[in-house]
Amino acid sequence: DENGLPRIGRGDWNDGFSSVGLGGKGTSVWLALFLAAVLTRFATVCARMGQADLEQDCKDKANALRQAVDAHCWDGQWYIRAFFDSGEKMGSHQSPECRIDLLPQAFAVLAGMPDLQRVDQGLQSALDHLVDHKLRLVRLFDPPFQHSHLQPGYVKAYPSGLRENGGQYTHSAGWFAMALLLAGRVEAGWQ
Repeated sequence: DENGLPRIGRGDWNDGFSSVGLGGKGTSVWLALFLAAVLTRFATVCARMGQADLEQDCKDKANALRQAVDAHCWDGQWYIRAFFDSGEKMGSHQSPECRIDLLPQAFAVLAGMPDLQRVDQGLQSALDHLVDHKLRLVRLFDPPFQHSHLQPGYVKAYPSGLRENGGQYTHSAGWFAMALLLAGRVEAGWQ
């Protein structure tokens, strides 16, 4: 895409975002971070196999994805989640729903984003906005999709705060714990 991010298509972890890129232009920040992590790991396989050109290609593409996320996806306190076909951001402080999403904050660590201050701020924002200590859960995003003009897809059909619509989801909570631990936030990660 023109912002260097992959089109969301059907490749996003949250398949409930089925309308974000219905027109073929929507992009996924999570998918960019996931691809950067996979390409970085695959580069080591290429090195072991003696495939220096493919190793370098994987590294270059991973770095390009990280640069695109850095250039277009920082919202001041956290990383946004996606761009709709219209270019409107999902997961922005200006979003009426899904203002902050857990996955890009966790995958910023797992993908090795270079701006450690941003990565740390994203983790802190997730801790501040998505962790409910009283109920002992970690929300996928907040607030849930319910009444706004945003039409992300069938995720909006789930009741507010359940499953992929802003509830706790085991994969994302586990990834968040891993990210906290890898970032040196051991106590928060174990909690």
